[in-house]
Amino acid sequence: MKSNLSPGRNGKNNYKAVRKAAAYAEKNTSARSALAVIGAILLLIALFLFLNEKFFGIEGIPTLNDLYEGAGLGKKIVSAAEGTAEVHFIDVGQGDSELIRTKNKTALIDCGERDQYNEVISYIENLGIKRLDYVIVSHPHSDHMGGMSYILDKFDIGLVIMPNVRKELTPTSNAYKRLLEAISENDIAAEFAEAGTSYPLDEGEITLLSPVEDYDDLNNYSVTVKFCYGEDSFLFTGDIEKEAENDILESGADVSADVLKAAHHGSSTSTCREFLQAVDPKYAVIEVGEGNDYGHPHKETLKRLEKADILIYRTDILGSIVFVSDGSGLEIISEKG
Repeated sequence: MKSNLSPGRNGKNNYKAVRKAAAYAEKNTSARSALAVIGAILLLIALFLFLNEKFFGIEGIPTLNDLYEGAGLGKKIVSAAEGTAEVHFIDVGQGDSELIRTKNKTALIDCGERDQYNEVISYIENLGIKRLDYVIVSHPHSDHMGGMSYILDKFDIGLVIMPNVRKELTPTSNAYKRLLEAISENDIAAEFAEAGTSYPLDEGEITLLSPVEDYDDLNNYSVTVKFCYGEDSFLFTGDIEKEAENDILESGADVSADVLKAAHHGSSTSTCREFLQAVDPKYAVIEVGEGNDYGHPHKETLKRLEKADILIYRTDILGSIVFVSDGSGLEIISEKG
């Protein structure tokens, strides 16, 4: 019996189509395999960069943020150059960084983790700043000074101010070692913070209010800074806890301020009721990372602030926040509106 499946002319064409489809499938499979290999390599590179940022700290290796900035994907920089004095709360995720700028002077307080240093450098450079007259390291925890060595290498620095921490509490981290090396290698003037000392910022002034005692908790060594410009004032509190807050009050320091940088990212162990009443701010800024592992800001702190009718500004919600002062009032600008 003859088969009705004889290929004939159409059958030959079908065979050609099958062969072509098979060749395409083989080629497509090879392409997918190549993409999978490339994807795996990129993931391994990203993992290595992440581990280097967090644990190894090998010099010369770019951070993920470096690559992000290099691709032109950096965040919008908030600038309020028209203001007579500006206070920038720079969004560095779960960390602190504040920049004060007057007509001719600048002061930087903290810079966040190491993986944020390029973000801070870009922010400062985009404001046209080449010199930092004062750099204040509130205390040697990495979320406040992790990338400070890079900033000291990058800019002309006038003076570095740090707390005089007890020897047994002095950190041995790579970030802290690099910070000390940068001060030495760049021949930067440095001094320990002394409560009551003031430094001029054109018509404004910054005054150190702490530390006033020795502590068992490194957070309590945080340098508390008050900036006054005309009738406007700001209080930067690092990570001080209730114990240090009470010591500052007992020292008789004037802590009153229009703007309070809530201590320790809004932790419930800071911004105690007595301290908050003494500061009596109109605004509170909480520098905190979105979805952080610490649950910051804690609901207890938020309730205390809300009960006192204080307006709350958070970097995890608004991004970088700028207060512009003319000496008799404040304008507030935020990155995310």
